[in-house]
Amino acid sequence: MIPLSNTAKKHLLNFPGKKLDKKIVVFESDDWGGERIPSVRDLKFLTSCGIDIYANPFNHLDSLETEDDLSALFETLRRYKDRKGNYPVITANCVSANPDFEKIRESGFREYHYENMLHTYKRKKECMNSYALIKEGMSAGVFHPQFHGREHLNVKQWIHALQSGNEVLRKVFNAGIYGIDFNNELTNKTYFMAAFNSNTKEDLNEYRNIIKEGTSLFKDIFGYTSRSFIAPSYIWHPSVEVYLKENGVKYIQGLPIQYAPVSDDRYRKIYHYQGQRNKKQQVYFIRNCFFEPALNPRHNLIDECLRRLKIIFFWKKPAIIGTHRINFIGSLNEKNRKQNLKNLSVLLKKILEIWPDVEFLTTDKLGELY
Repeated sequence: MIPLSNTAKKHLLNFPGKKLDKKIVVFESDDWGGERIPSVRDLKFLTSCGIDIYANPFNHLDSLETEDDLSALFETLRRYKDRKGNYPVITANCVSANPDFEKIRESGFREYHYENMLHTYKRKKECMNSYALIKEGMSAGVFHPQFHGREHLNVKQWIHALQSGNEVLRKVFNAGIYGIDFNNELTNKTYFMAAFNSNTKEDLNEYRNIIKEGTSLFKDIFGYTSRSFIAPSYIWHPSVEVYLKENGVKYIQGLPIQYAPVSDDRYRKIYHYQGQRNKKQQVYFIRNCFFEPALNPRHNLIDECLRRLKIIFFWKKPAIIGTHRINFIGSLNEKNRKQNLKNLSVLLKKILEIWPDVEFLTTDKLGELY
């Protein structure tokens, strides 16, 4: 069989599903609210622990969003408007909590405790005004939080690993860090960060509680129920969708392939298309374009995105551009934020020049069209 070209694959990806007469662009961005690497000092500490921080960009670029990060992002977005006067808006997929390291340590690593994401902001000088800025971004129409999980962490796996007494893991814990890829026998590719990476009855019951608590926290923080959700690491069991439905989630963000856990290291692939519905009438929205300069610093990033948009609009589908928070963070490396915001600005300018009738929407507003 002759393999399909990349262009043919992009056409096949965007062919199925309901067509729209409008040219819609949605920016979906993950990981907001989660504490990854607290400071530049911690980068040196991680290196001293034998961890290769450059093996994964998240290990040396991603951190909690500061006031400077948010201000710079919002300033960039507010330079542009669509024909209806809407700014490009980030559907910001947020976790509503982070681990409470002090209480976990006090329990002797026998119990898991979490703190509201607002408490995490307050503990960092550079982030003390981040929530106020987020509220301003929401009012201005450039930042729209949605639910990404209670935390970006598989709680049970992490606690069990801490209980094992691994020296490096305990050191990293004492520095207030959980989101690290360890290059040792403890972990595999998705360890710790895939919050819903299990299919056992016991774990699924716990996921139900986590989603209930997480969505309740989200509503307390932002003042409304999140209508969409994206699973951390794109891994979730179909039962998770039922629990999301119970808590008001109508739209499931993701990639064309869902990885449903079968065992500790095996997954069942479930394929989705744009606007597909499940038995609960929840709608799947598929990311079909990407702006990830921090993860894939290619010179033709913008051109590749524009080529994808051309195919997407040919099939009259919405363009859902995936972009992680890491692309807009500068507290660990200011060059990362500055360069990527320049790239974002160029991308937005070209989109509006090529398709002046484009409309910027959030994921849940797109859902209303379906």
